Amino acid sequence: MLKRFAVAFAAASLLGSAAMAQEVTLTVLSHKVHENVSRGLVPGTTGGDIAGEWAKKKGVKLNWISANIEPMHDRLFRELSLRETSIDLAFVINKFATPKVSVLLEPLDDWQKKAPIEAFDGIPANLLNAMRYGGVLTAIPFRHATTGLHFNTELLKERGLTRPPKNADEVVEYARKLTYTRADGTRVNGLTMNSGDEHLAVLTFLNMYGAELIDSKMQVKADSPEMIKALTVMATLYKEGVLPTNYASLSIDEVITTMQSGRAAMAIDPFARYTVYNNPKASKFAAGAVDVMVLPSDPATKRDGTAMTEIWSMAIPKNSKNKELAWDLARELSGPENTTLVALNGNGPVRPAAYSDKRLQERLPYTKEEARAIAQALVVPSAFNASLEALAIFREESQAAVIGMKSPKDAAASMQKRIEPLTKK
Repeated sequence: MLKRFAVAFAAASLLGSAAMAQEVTLTVLSHKVHENVSRGLVPGTTGGDIAGEWAKKKGVKLNWISANIEPMHDRLFRELSLRETSIDLAFVINKFATPKVSVLLEPLDDWQKKAPIEAFDGIPANLLNAMRYGGVLTAIPFRHATTGLHFNTELLKERGLTRPPKNADEVVEYARKLTYTRADGTRVNGLTMNSGDEHLAVLTFLNMYGAELIDSKMQVKADSPEMIKALTVMATLYKEGVLPTNYASLSIDEVITTMQSGRAAMAIDPFARYTVYNNPKASKFAAGAVDVMVLPSDPATKRDGTAMTEIWSMAIPKNSKNKELAWDLARELSGPENTTLVALNGNGPVRPAAYSDKRLQERLPYTKEEARAIAQALVVPSAFNASLEALAIFREESQAAVIGMKSPKDAAASMQKRIEPLTKK
């Protein structure tokens, strides 16, 4: 009897061990926002847990590793240099996908032939081409971060402003008028933006006046009259206290917190931040109080608006152990229906067709404005190995101009001199 029990127990143990041995963990490296939108973690979103449902169906345990933009890419670059990595799928922003990094990523054209993404041609060719090097596709576009002007309608009303600004001069005028102390003692900055560890928002403001850092032909335009004028405007706003005193170190999280708490009235930030700004569990204001629109342009630019965009894409390290599963998750998240569901969770959908979906139009009132922004959005060229160094120089010099350490003219000239040689590398 004891012998039979022992045999049965041993067999059960072996079966349990086999089941445990078959369990696979897929590790995803991303910014927290990618996990939030893939899993529907932000309160009030309606897209559901797309990644979680996929993992349940596949019998896979998902391990998300998240960090801010630069630390997560530093981690990825270290992992790519190893013989084997524990990272199976990584979200990569286009400015970090330089030629020397892209050769360490798994080529995806054969995977697309083997197990194709549904309606692959619904992803615009220009987004896919941004992730091709030597004709080889190295990542699948997942999210565009296209900037808009977010504004707190309740604070506008407090200052007697009945409509959003219509041109660049009004943006500046509104920012000044919205710099005040509320009745409850809250000090409000009229305008804020992530300027400490990013460049997109600042470049958007500068481009409102027609300034570009590098144009589409890879020509450095840092010392243009438009750049000097725009930096001068920003320096004046900082001196007047319109921009926050900690402008040079402002992070994404700080911008979000100040908008949610009413310590900032307007922010230049990606459209998808609308969901976070209006999070009912974090914001002091009613849902929808923070609206978003295309940032107006200076009439001299003869443009309908101003927007900059960056592209986040899903890449598989060449030295990953679970390439097939990683591709399957990327494929799942990239389909037409799931693109819309992830957009309902606050993502910037890379498929234009998503903007025509009634669920998205009903859920996110800014779809028409974002579609208008994407139609004219600029991408900072980054297909050279020193692109990160160039952007670091831009942040350093532009910050020096804004906070008064250099004149805008001297900062622009220094940018030009330091960045121009880097585009040749």
